[in-house]
Amino acid sequence: MLKAGNNYSTTDFQNERDRITTLLRNRGYYDFSQAYISFSVDTSLKSQQTDVYFVIKNPSQVAFGDTIPLHKVYRINNVYIQTDYDPLAKNLKIPTDTVVYKNYHFTSSFKKMRFKPEALLSRIFIEKGDLYKVNNADYTYKGLANLGLFRFVNIRYEPAEEDSTNYHLLNSFISLSPSAKQDYKVELEGTHNGGNFGIGGNLTYRNKNSFRSAELIELKIRAKIESIPDFVDSTSADQARPLSLNTYEIGPELNIRIPRLLWPLAKFNHSRSSNPVTNFTSYFNYQKRPEYTRNNLVFSSGFEFKESKYKKHFVYPAEINYSSFNLSQAFVNKLEALNDIQLILYYRNYLISNGRYTFIYNSQEQNLYRDFVYFRFSFEIAGNSLRLIDKLRTNYDDNKTYQVLGINYSQYIRPDFDFSYYQIFSSHTALVYRLAAGIGVAYLNSDFIPYEKTFFAGGANDLRAFRARTIGPGSYAANNFIEQLGDIKINANIEYRFDIFRILEGAIFADAGNIWLRDNFRELPGSRFQPGTFLSELALGTGVGMRLDFTFFIFRVDAGIPLKDPGRAADDRWVINYLKLNSINYNFGIGYPF
Repeated sequence: MLKAGNNYSTTDFQNERDRITTLLRNRGYYDFSQAYISFSVDTSLKSQQTDVYFVIKNPSQVAFGDTIPLHKVYRINNVYIQTDYDPLAKNLKIPTDTVVYKNYHFTSSFKKMRFKPEALLSRIFIEKGDLYKVNNADYTYKGLANLGLFRFVNIRYEPAEEDSTNYHLLNSFISLSPSAKQDYKVELEGTHNGGNFGIGGNLTYRNKNSFRSAELIELKIRAKIESIPDFVDSTSADQARPLSLNTYEIGPELNIRIPRLLWPLAKFNHSRSSNPVTNFTSYFNYQKRPEYTRNNLVFSSGFEFKESKYKKHFVYPAEINYSSFNLSQAFVNKLEALNDIQLILYYRNYLISNGRYTFIYNSQEQNLYRDFVYFRFSFEIAGNSLRLIDKLRTNYDDNKTYQVLGINYSQYIRPDFDFSYYQIFSSHTALVYRLAAGIGVAYLNSDFIPYEKTFFAGGANDLRAFRARTIGPGSYAANNFIEQLGDIKINANIEYRFDIFRILEGAIFADAGNIWLRDNFRELPGSRFQPGTFLSELALGTGVGMRLDFTFFIFRVDAGIPLKDPGRAADDRWVINYLKLNSINYNFGIGYPF
């Protein structure tokens, strides 16, 4: 932290003191603290320079009648884990069950231990014989707390008698206070999925440690109602179209969370502090919109783990997604009137058998105001396993479209990324830069990517000057209120954030982006992505926003002003000269847009 030539900064001195203290406490110096570190600054030099003397003092206290001249290095002796600690109990119960497992001492006041020792050891990093390391205590605390099974985790150390090796020893005591085995939770939330504002609610039941291996079983009922553009409304395109709560959905979700890796191909060498989790998820969703009714059934299984403090991986090798649509006759008639029959194919029943991988890098530090980066990369591939099964048939035909249970299955790849750089000026101001892009490529058994995997532009989280699903694809002039979908998306944003007064924050932003089609599956003029013209087809918008920071959530209102509309003639795309009061697009959301 302190380097020759740097400007004098008291913050650098404190950061260096923190760094040295943590370094030594990770090398066995249990008793060491910042009080032993001092700095002496000589300001007698010329040219506005100083010499800094860094001093680490020896302890001066007396123990057992002898002065201690040097700092002690400690090793871990025994580790005691109490699995049913009650911090409010006046009289601590005498343990009735004690188990010694891999040099760890587990105690419980119940006749039978609530937790299997091996289930907890995957999250405990304090080991007999190791040097004392403060980081191991931190990893243990976070690992146990992240299980979601304990309302209280406490770790303390007590000196133990020296053994024949003459090492200074510490006994470690880990006290775990289990939360209720079953609980219920009711949540009410604002939603802004796809830029559509609405309200929703969840009723959640959780059963913890069902099989004594720290499992978490969660059953949830989701319901929400949203306000979306009515694409079958007969209102003309140049008239205002008031939004109403015209869409609702409901469905159950079951999730089983197991705090270890169960997938056979996932037995790689990973750090114990990676806190691996295996998830099994199933949910059903019923959605009713003015244009159609949709049923969606999903089964998925995968695992996630932390590579480091900033890096996290999500691997889902097996996911099955079935969706069925029932289009309203008014919607079909409108598609036929638009001569875009291919669009109907987006809304046919489909089956997806896919695997997906997501990597997230987030260098943000809590309570530390410095620049940081957020990066997410996802890759999804679908249909190959089903296609391989079909290929084993004797009458296999490369040009044939195959089905499962009478349903066409989708075959595609879909990579996408989202990158944001946060330039922090102070605790009150920041400038955020964002770039996001993605592409879906259908092949072999599919002519197009399924509806659920398409991209759209506009709405509360990207092009805020335009309503969701009304831009593109490319320079195609829709002149209708059918939702616009694409295979390719590019989006860029810049936003300056600042405080106004107490909980009120402000923002000034500029957005650019669009969607495109990858091929001529739909014959829409100007809709294909062309490397030489795509920059001229980016929609542009700017605006201002206000946010109310209630600490536990942020309510956001952004007013977007369109500057450039790629759907207009090439020489008339700058719409700033046509601005009216009703040109402003208002977006409501929960949390920051990125």
